[in-house]
Amino acid sequence: MTVSQGRRLTIVMVGFVLIALVLIGRLFVFQIVESAELTEFGEQRNTTSITSSPSRGVIYDRNLAILAGNGADYIIGASPSLVREPEEASFALASILNRPQVELLALLTANQTYVNISDGRVSEEVANLIRDLDFQGIQIDPVSRRIYPQGKLLCHVIGYTNFDGVGSAGLEGHYQRELAGEAASAVVSYNPLTEQPSVISREGSDLILTIDRSVQFLVEEHLSNAIRQHGAEGGTIIVMDPRTGAILAMASTPCYNPYNFYEEDERYFLNPAISQQFEPGSVMKLITMAAAIDSGTVTPNSTYYDSGTLEVGGQYIYNWDRSGGGTTDMTTLLARSLNIGAATLALWMGTDTYYDYMTRFGFGTPTGVDVMAEAIGQVPQPGDELWTETNLAVNAFGQGMAATPLQVISAISALANNGEIMQPYFVQEIRHHDGTVETHIPTIARRPVSAETAQILTTMAINAVAREVAEAQVEGYTIAGKTSTAQIPEGGIYHPTDIIGAFVGWLPADNPELIVLVKLDRPSSAPWGSQTAAPTFATLVDELVTLLNIPPDAVRFQEDISRMRN
Repeated sequence: MTVSQGRRLTIVMVGFVLIALVLIGRLFVFQIVESAELTEFGEQRNTTSITSSPSRGVIYDRNLAILAGNGADYIIGASPSLVREPEEASFALASILNRPQVELLALLTANQTYVNISDGRVSEEVANLIRDLDFQGIQIDPVSRRIYPQGKLLCHVIGYTNFDGVGSAGLEGHYQRELAGEAASAVVSYNPLTEQPSVISREGSDLILTIDRSVQFLVEEHLSNAIRQHGAEGGTIIVMDPRTGAILAMASTPCYNPYNFYEEDERYFLNPAISQQFEPGSVMKLITMAAAIDSGTVTPNSTYYDSGTLEVGGQYIYNWDRSGGGTTDMTTLLARSLNIGAATLALWMGTDTYYDYMTRFGFGTPTGVDVMAEAIGQVPQPGDELWTETNLAVNAFGQGMAATPLQVISAISALANNGEIMQPYFVQEIRHHDGTVETHIPTIARRPVSAETAQILTTMAINAVAREVAEAQVEGYTIAGKTSTAQIPEGGIYHPTDIIGAFVGWLPADNPELIVLVKLDRPSSAPWGSQTAAPTFATLVDELVTLLNIPPDAVRFQEDISRMRN
């Protein structure tokens, strides 16, 4: 080997050694210094995030008719580079999507990867029309959507969900957590050669309501007819079982379409039956009389002298017809709906006793019903800045205070249920997808008066209907109830023609299964609740008793006798 060859060999050997040292150094970095980072990178390359979204629970009526379910809307898009006939497509799509052809043509020829051409969501019907056109480059993508198969029926009670699927009113809002379920997500190892892992979400729970859609339809129909017949601006009807607190129907106007909530006036989203307060007027005489009898202030045979005027706190109170009844007993007071008599009872009871009973009956306190946005009502109390003795007198016949229709019917239901107010509710079952069921157990919310007082008031209310409100009578059934003609205050002033006509009645009076409130706002046909709300009550109840299979008095009495003899 020559010297030059030896030098070259040495250089080569040194080169190999240097290369080996570099490789060893890099291995050291990979194995020791960057080991954690490389491991994490490798794990990231071999993991994926998966999510499972639950289906929203379904809302059913008591007979399992679907009131709120799940469906889909569609978004129409396009990949302009794939649309071969943009002009023809734009003309065809313009009439279906109700968009100018020029706008669509601009979108279909845009220099973009993707464009939205539907300007929002479209229905399945529209999506199918576009699908039938079979234009290349047009995309039809489904998006989940809440559907309401019964349309506007029960709109205020059910509520609606927004585009994010969140309940925003009514039962949809109150039971958001139960209906929505719970999404599940996880980061898992990914291997294309093996079966992919999955996660399981908690599906939304289903709600079974106390409401029968047929009863609700009947109630909404009668409310609509009454508003039209009496020229009213709006109204509310509530049907409840006083024995359990189950709400069998609740209707108010104006209603809205929960499916197209985004097109509706937001003022319509609140439920007037639970969110709108009004001065209840003469139906409060039932509460005042119950308090006076239960407290021992009077008996049904007590009398007072009605001169036709009563001065309280520097203000004069009159009866509705400006007359005086002379010596008057309690039954006549209620039957003739005498303001002076009710005010006299409140003054005899005094502030402590009277307002204690107002609290017992639930005025000024939410009922706790299971929907969103319940108002609490307003009952001025002694010690409040603007309270005077006049408040005590006028509260006794339903002025100077405010309550929701649900508060009113709930309070009066005590008289139909042996002195007990049951917690009002809409949902009788929550059915979870693991097979478990939560069943509502009727709960006593309040006991404002004794069973004896409740029976006395029912007897007096039967007499009031029989003597003064023939319009509320239903053939074959004994009705207990009370009318109301409440003036609407505007800026603290009562206008004699600006009124609310109402009637609350329960039946069969000897063993009530139903209590019904009818309220008509600003009827133009007549100024009295006896001429507007009372006949609406009668025509509705005449059909309700058949639909709910409530036998007439004579049939029930005959059945009782037969059972006794057997």
